[in-house]
Amino acid sequence: MRIVIVGAGQVGRSLQEAFGALGHEVVMARRAPQAAGEVALAGCAVGADAVVLAVPFRAVGDVVPQLGLMPGQLLMDATNPFGRAWPDGTSAAQWPSGGALVASLANGAHVVKCFNTIGYEHMVDPVFAGRPALATVCGDDAAAKAVVIGWCEELGFDTVDIGGLDKAALTENLGLLWGTIASTAPFGRDVAFGLLHRT
Repeated sequence: MRIVIVGAGQVGRSLQEAFGALGHEVVMARRAPQAAGEVALAGCAVGADAVVLAVPFRAVGDVVPQLGLMPGQLLMDATNPFGRAWPDGTSAAQWPSGGALVASLANGAHVVKCFNTIGYEHMVDPVFAGRPALATVCGDDAAAKAVVIGWCEELGFDTVDIGGLDKAALTENLGLLWGTIASTAPFGRDVAFGLLHRT
């Protein structure tokens, strides 16, 4: 598939490597393209099978309307609002989650929240001491979620569908917990959540 990753920071670059390793055509979209395989933000979603949003949360209000998303297109939201400024004219008091704000800007695209509860450096190889890290996925369209779940499993995550996009705040809070542990515990960022289950 053709996957456009919006945002050339550490999360975007890690997901570019991860999806490239699965054999997908991956294009990086940024404000000022600088290399082969990079395109400008404006209209970058046109013709894409999926788009990954991996920009600082404060930028989503400006960035998402520029992408050229179409109703029914798959938009994976890897952003987190914790510790971040909200886009101009919005606040945490107005929205139940960052994912809900993204969906409101996405022109009817199917928003799936994912890749926001683990450090960027573990997205390519999410295995810790022989056990897969947990990936939570939520969104309102079952088919869109199924695509994302399949990709997460191919990457090696233990993936759990936690429901509709109304659960996005739970994943964002889990991301906040990850960041808190990573910044205070002695093992630093070399940590991930796992799910114990008898299967």
